[in-house]
Amino acid sequence: MMIFDKLIEILKRIMPQVDTSKITKESVLTTDVGIDSLNLMLLAITVEDEFNIHFDSTNELKTVGDICNFVETHMGK
Repeated sequence: MMIFDKLIEILKRIMPQVDTSKITKESVLTTDVGIDSLNLMLLAITVEDEFNIHFDSTNELKTVGDICNFVETHMGK
């Protein structure tokens, strides 16, 4: 499964009210997806667990694509 697809699955679990069919890699987490600081923390923790990575900070993660790129870069390290 691609990182993006897995991320969409995680978003569905964390925020079931969001229509994930409209989410793209360009979607901005706060405005397009509607993620607040609490959901961002939950997303970060879940992504860390799923991909066995660690975020130093979530400040640089603005879009869904940013998360995908971070996971790709840090997986297996």
